[in-house]
Amino acid sequence: MRDSKRISLELKVLCALSFYATGSYQRLVGMGKHLGQTSVSKCVSQVTEALNSQIICNNFIKFPTSRAERDVIKQKFLTTYKIPGVIGCIDGSHFRIFTPQKEIEHLFYCRKHFHSLNVQVVCDSECRILNVNAKYGGATHDAFIWDNSLVNQYMQELHLNNEQVWLLGDSGYPQRPCLKNALNGFVITI
Repeated sequence: MRDSKRISLELKVLCALSFYATGSYQRLVGMGKHLGQTSVSKCVSQVTEALNSQIICNNFIKFPTSRAERDVIKQKFLTTYKIPGVIGCIDGSHFRIFTPQKEIEHLFYCRKHFHSLNVQVVCDSECRILNVNAKYGGATHDAFIWDNSLVNQYMQELHLNNEQVWLLGDSGYPQRPCLKNALNGFVITI
């Protein structure tokens, strides 16, 4: 087994991605990479901390704030998917967590029968992440997260200023002037 200080950056990232993707036990993640559970835990912690740094978040997770940025994204959605006016796709995804304290457990128990965070993500036509909202437990519906999000407020402001842009969401989201959900079985695969 290797010491986490001597593990290559590439292997640390692979360990973390494997753990994020499967939610598997750290010991199992490490077996294929000849790492012990403690090393995997350190790798996951280091990569997670790096991904959550202000440098990464501020430089790589940015909602389009200028009309020029939105126009570029709209054009890519139009060219690639033949859908006008779209500046992003939105959905919630459940990320498993350990069972929380009894008093708040009900806030995190999701419809899929496990404890989770319901994380709202907005991405562009090239799957670049534009916005992440990880404030809510798994029991919270996508529509509630949307209704209480800064992205919703921003999109409403754009609409009030007569800018014809919107996000695409699934049927878990309400139909709004700035948010369109799947209609008549229409599916977009990115």
